[in-house]
Amino acid sequence: MNVTLLHQLPPSENNPRNSEGSFIRGKSGEILYAYSRYTGEHWGDDCACDIALICSFDEGRTWSEPRIIAKAAEFGVKNIMSVSALELTDGKIAFFFLIKMEKNGISTIELGRAVSENGVDFISEKCDMKCAPYYYVVNNDRFVRLSSGRIVAPTAYIHRDLVRSASAYNHFTAYASSCLYSDDDGKTFYKANFDLRSAYGPNLRTGLQEPGILERDDGLYLWARTNYGCQYESFSEFGLNGFVEAKPSVFTSPCSPMQMKTFSGVTYAVYNPIPNYNGRTQEPGCMGRTPFVIRKSVDGGRRFGALNVIEDDEKRGYSYPALFETNDGRLLVAYCRGDASDGCQLCRIGISEIETDSIT
Repeated sequence: MNVTLLHQLPPSENNPRNSEGSFIRGKSGEILYAYSRYTGEHWGDDCACDIALICSFDEGRTWSEPRIIAKAAEFGVKNIMSVSALELTDGKIAFFFLIKMEKNGISTIELGRAVSENGVDFISEKCDMKCAPYYYVVNNDRFVRLSSGRIVAPTAYIHRDLVRSASAYNHFTAYASSCLYSDDDGKTFYKANFDLRSAYGPNLRTGLQEPGILERDDGLYLWARTNYGCQYESFSEFGLNGFVEAKPSVFTSPCSPMQMKTFSGVTYAVYNPIPNYNGRTQEPGCMGRTPFVIRKSVDGGRRFGALNVIEDDEKRGYSYPALFETNDGRLLVAYCRGDASDGCQLCRIGISEIETDSIT
């Protein structure tokens, strides 16, 4: 497969981590990529983070210097992160993200967005959350507009019914997967009336984590990472109200996210295919997230072809991909690709191009 690493956003002084972004086409034809830009000395998930933007006017081959388009301080918090891009029905560009906050001594997450008419000037605003104040986890590049026009954000959240105390609730004890949805173009979000849980119960950091969703011509396909050696999957023929019990899928993996998107009639899956099996050797900082592969489906996401390696350096880890199709038919894939010297695999972004004709 023909893969070229085009650009990197490595950590640097006062910028210990760059991660979890999303692409969209700008108003002048440029490609915009917004991502989570951490500041200070530490790269942990709850450390200081704003949303930064870079742009390319040559279909991803070169990129501008980053600039901040949304600041955590605008929301009275220290961390906003995990970007998903959508075009709104009025033609504006929106980068959605998570807002991490404390309510009554318990960590919660709400949604915010940076909106622009021209792809240059952005206004930050909080979405109206008409749902319980849980710790909602929505991965980058996950927001989907369904054919009905509804916006769906698949989410894993810590369910209070599954934990024994506020202290346990605050330390990621148990996950259920569901969806947040909006029928007013992302201004207001509600939680769907379903919860998917694994059959293994609420043990430490278990459950269905970091889900994604794909609209197929026969319904909605949902997947989630797990601690059980593979992605779990569920399906609904009846929108957000008909998901069946989640079960193991054919996508083996460590506890690492998978992404699926469809471009020009071809569906792509990007993930780590080797689970953390008993006895597997792992390099420091890579979290077992190597190799990093892409597969394609030409039947609407039902069957997938061979595993094509994007990167496989055992000293690096690869995760949190965002996918985008260029005007000349290539795929851009942005993803974490750090190593121990960066802090961990989450700290460095790489943007690679893939010649789609070379994917078997």
